[in-house]
Formats: sequence, C-alpha cells, structure tokens
Amino acid sequence: MLQRQEIMLIRAALQFWYEEMDLDDADMFAIYSGGPRIKPSWRGEDIQRLRQQLIAARLRYAVCQSDATRVKFPHLFETPAAATQAMTDNLDRLGVILVDTPAG
Repeated sequence: MLQRQEIMLIRAALQFWYEEMDLDDADMFAIYSGGPRIKPSWRGEDIQRLRQQLIAARLRYAVCQSDATRVKFPHLFETPAAATQAMTDNLDRLGVILVDTPAG
C-alpha cells in the first residue's frame, strides 16, 4: 500500500534517475521500467517537476466500491487504518489518493 515512506522512495529514485541516468537512452529505460523500448519524451525539468509535485502532495485514503471505479463515501481519511475501519462490507477496497497542493 502506498504510504508516505513509499512516496519518499519514489522521489529518491526520480532524483537518482535525473542525476545518474541518460534520459535519452531507450534501452536503459526499458531495462528499469520493465516495459517496451521507447524513446522517453521527458526532460530533466519534467522529472524535477514530478518530484516537486510528490513533495507537495498530501496522501489520503478512501473507501472504494468493489469495482474500484467509485468512492463509496465522500470522505478522505488521513490513515489507511481509518479508511479500513469505515469499510462496511467485505467487497470494499482501499483507495490511495494523492491530493495536489495548489500552486501559490
């Protein structure tokens, strides 16, 4: 489950990629992403912008319906435990939400 420490790991990995990897190397991207060989379309500024968004974002949790396409209650919780306690049946699923902090 995605929690604050996992967000920190993703930010660190993005910083490492920015500093140490060749952003134009499609083979390197394919090795690390486990995906197809593509020419990545981002630049260093894109990676840094994503890092900043992750730094500013707030992590929240929601109770989702079983199909994971709708939030069951119009309430976001600050912890996974609080969201889990709000579940009303065995088919409910935990949703992880990143809430963007407005620029200002």
